[in-house]
Amino acid sequence: MKKIRTILASAALTLGLAFGAQAQILYKVEKDGSDKVSYLLGTHHFAPLSVVDSIEQLPAILAGVDRLYGEIDMSQMTDPIAMAAMQQNLVAPADSTLDKILTAPQLDSLRTVWNEYSGGMMPVEGFYPFKPSVIAAQLAVMMSQKVLPELNPLEGIDMTMQNRARELGKPVGGLESMAFQMDMLYNRPISEQAEGLMKTISDAEGEEKRAIELSKAYLAHDIDRILDMMLVMENDDAQAAEKMIYSRNDRWVAQLAEEMPEESIMVVVGAGHLPGERGVIAGLRKAGFKVTAVR
Repeated sequence: MKKIRTILASAALTLGLAFGAQAQILYKVEKDGSDKVSYLLGTHHFAPLSVVDSIEQLPAILAGVDRLYGEIDMSQMTDPIAMAAMQQNLVAPADSTLDKILTAPQLDSLRTVWNEYSGGMMPVEGFYPFKPSVIAAQLAVMMSQKVLPELNPLEGIDMTMQNRARELGKPVGGLESMAFQMDMLYNRPISEQAEGLMKTISDAEGEEKRAIELSKAYLAHDIDRILDMMLVMENDDAQAAEKMIYSRNDRWVAQLAEEMPEESIMVVVGAGHLPGERGVIAGLRKAGFKVTAVR
């Protein structure tokens, strides 16, 4: 069960990657005719809590809102029943386990990269029953932990903000269900997942550099640089960008635009969802809201 919990954490965390000097990660949202003030907080799922704890206004803002929304309700990730229900999305069909769909040279390459980032503490053979995207997600976590050794993926910004809201008696919900996210990530054809995993393996050094660059951009609150990295992703795979970023942004904006005039909401989602022409910020502005950076 501990391994499953780690994998589920990896799955949720990757969704935020999921991807000026005055750039920010905290924004105020207002609308004429309503006295309700809401907020957007962009997170990086592989970043230390010190990033948001350095925002002096954040505790008072959290205390003043009516509710908090994350991408998902992360309390499910500590619920054994919910996790068991999600496990079926992570396990590959019996004829499509990793040792059956990858060649011997591919498995050797995977083992080499895996051991480099796991330090040999977690043999990759134990992950053969899982879908290739699960392996890729776990690799992303391990790469980020190499850059930020203090990172605990089960105690990240998203989880902590939800826990803090609950401690204040605030309702906490998800803009999406965990089942939706699991389906989005792991119900693609196994062949596509395997291809994506091997691309990661073949360019592990580049993946690590991009992880470092993204972490530095977030630590600097540089939303513009995060947007640049997202646009690279869009150019590389427009279909994936539409599925994992833009269509989700559109649904979130439709929901928030309806609820924010009636309730003060803290929205805590991956920072990559905020900027750009189809980002949450632009979407709320098009819906008639005033969105300004909190400095």
